[in-house]
Amino acid sequence: MLKFMKKIPGGLLLIPMLISALVNTFVPGFWGQFGGITAALFSSKGTNYIVGLFCFCSATMLDIKSLGKVLRKQGTLLGLKVLLCFVFSIIFMKVFGLNGVFGISAIAFTITICSLNPSMYLALVSEYGEESDKAAFGLTGLLCVPAFPILVISLSQGGTIDWMPIISTVIPIVLGVIVGNLDKDLAKMFSGVLGPLTPFMGWAFGAGVNLFDAVKAGPQGVLITLMFYILMVPIILFVETKVLKESGISTFGISSIAGLSVSIPSILAFSNPELTPYVASGTAQIAFGVVISSVLTPILAQKFAKKKGLVKS
Repeated sequence: MLKFMKKIPGGLLLIPMLISALVNTFVPGFWGQFGGITAALFSSKGTNYIVGLFCFCSATMLDIKSLGKVLRKQGTLLGLKVLLCFVFSIIFMKVFGLNGVFGISAIAFTITICSLNPSMYLALVSEYGEESDKAAFGLTGLLCVPAFPILVISLSQGGTIDWMPIISTVIPIVLGVIVGNLDKDLAKMFSGVLGPLTPFMGWAFGAGVNLFDAVKAGPQGVLITLMFYILMVPIILFVETKVLKESGISTFGISSIAGLSVSIPSILAFSNPELTPYVASGTAQIAFGVVISSVLTPILAQKFAKKKGLVKS
């Protein structure tokens, strides 16, 4: 089974994610009914813990001496993504309003382009990137949490900002850096668990996806995914390859829609009832984008890596 998963681009993440999504589609809430550690491990309830654990463990790999290189490369790319998300979201909101266009609301659009699947990043840089790329997982985790698209939407609408979710993501990263730099043996131990934990992260993300709802999104789901790729990938890839003179793999790593994003429309509507009418359609469209990008991004990354001679023997 392991050899089979490794033959598929991003397979350690993708296969558990799709199996989990199938379970959630045909037997929704199956794992949650058991409660306790079963629900925490196999349902979407454990997503935040898995993401937090990945942030901590990957941060232990970040040698302070090499921090400059990580910030120069991944920091620049993530900073560019943040900038693009703000620019495109504000433009979309100003031009089309909350209702959006072609059945795609401003909420669905913003959440989609802001999305980033950190486990996909880790899977792709582990396969095609450099060893130091893994240490940037914690940085990608900053954009994974619902706080980021909520922040973008709030600013686009002129609302207030809640910084606490962002701070809660930074804390395990900082602690991981401290532990890893104080004791290199601990850093080696914690960094070694990233591979075995990858299927669990994929499972956690898939537990929030309903494939029937995703398929119902139809044309809008395809269109919103195309928007995601067209607006994000070319600009970021150009900066990574032409400006930073790097391989380009990190761009593909941060170009996949996370399963966690499926829950964000409901989170937004809970705090702002005005957004309730956009929850059902937005959730279905984002779910469709999760499925498409989870399959398409690893394929695109593999083709790009072969073209650039980055495939490891």
